[in-house]
Amino acid sequence: MAAAAVLLLAGLCGAGAAGPARLRCWFVEESGGRAGMMPSAVSQRPALLALGPAEPGLPLPADVEPGLAFAVLDPAGAVRSALLLAEDPSAAGAKASVAPPACEVSGYTPQDAHVPWAAGLTPWELCPTGLHGPWFMASVQASAHYGISSVLQAQPPLPQQPEGVTLTTAALSVFTRTPKTCARLGTDVLLDCGFTAPLGPSFSVEWRYQHRGTGRVLLAYDGTAARTHVAEPGAELFLGDNVGGMYNVSLRLRNVGTQHDGTYICTVYRPHLHAQQAMQLNVAEPPKVVLHPDPVVVAPGARVEVACEISGYFPLDVTVTWERREPGGAGATAVAETWQTGHRRGPNGTYALTSFAHLLPAQPGDHGTTITCSVAHVALRTRVHRRTQLHVAGSSGPSLEDAVGLFLLAFLLYGAARALGGLGSNAEEENKKSE
Repeated sequence: MAAAAVLLLAGLCGAGAAGPARLRCWFVEESGGRAGMMPSAVSQRPALLALGPAEPGLPLPADVEPGLAFAVLDPAGAVRSALLLAEDPSAAGAKASVAPPACEVSGYTPQDAHVPWAAGLTPWELCPTGLHGPWFMASVQASAHYGISSVLQAQPPLPQQPEGVTLTTAALSVFTRTPKTCARLGTDVLLDCGFTAPLGPSFSVEWRYQHRGTGRVLLAYDGTAARTHVAEPGAELFLGDNVGGMYNVSLRLRNVGTQHDGTYICTVYRPHLHAQQAMQLNVAEPPKVVLHPDPVVVAPGARVEVACEISGYFPLDVTVTWERREPGGAGATAVAETWQTGHRRGPNGTYALTSFAHLLPAQPGDHGTTITCSVAHVALRTRVHRRTQLHVAGSSGPSLEDAVGLFLLAFLLYGAARALGGLGSNAEEENKKSE
């Protein structure tokens, strides 16, 4: 977490030298619903998120309505880092061709958290007067390496503040440097999550797992009581000290399996406030590919069948193609007749299937044909190729390899004959001497 603090503070200094960081956003709000009913539509209007206070002479975009330009006072620098990475993704190691940054701002209502591990945060019944609004929630996905959700509290305007600008303070910011993570089976994974909270140290943390419409709490920590309510085996919470106004609440998963593939949500609770970040963990295991028989030996006129065994892969998406190359041919051609079995689930959650290629009855001219099975999978950088060769019995003369083998065999037989002949001569001489 100290490294994160260094990164954010470095961004803070860099922003001061380069000028205010600004990001075009959408102000999202629900509309069309009646009291007690679901909204019928969601509207979006252009908005602006900038580091505050805004400069008096700084022009605002013409399409941004008054009040939808938000200047953020950000003592810890978490929002600042998001804006800087949105302007320059290479600062987080991302390529310049990444998707444009996503930014949304919406209204927010402070409320108590109805979970056991956050009950001790608000022992009083009434909200303090300092929570009177308005409040907003800003969410920024700056790059593939950084995401943040920040609860913003509106502040009284400052002297000479530009009209139409809403001055806010980041009361709670939850961020992650691992929005998307990929892991192999059996490895340990660290899902990064941290938060900034200038109002005090009281907090609680919840890590939730979701996959295909179902979810559960993996780990829940009550900071007020300093104890863990829920902790599944293999889930470990990192609690870091306050470094530059930031706290570490990352999650480590040990011995990752296929059951860990899914979405992880880190939620930080503060008195009457909460914010969260979602992270996607993709478990990817490359397939093992075996081709048999190898080589393929058939009689003339026999039908040729080759099997390609693909096993131990995850997730399901796998593609198999077949090609054949005639001896002396200029290029490969696709095998016309192929089929494959369904996916078989193994004990460790990985999958397997068998793909078959059928060739027309072998002719003497097919001797030496190369048959290739190619497999593509998300866990492979390039395709895996497995090749075997077709041998048609009695269809061709000896090859160079055969000639070399026959020469070696003849040489061994000649040496053996000489040795046996020498033994016979010695025995005859001994008989003559004894007579």
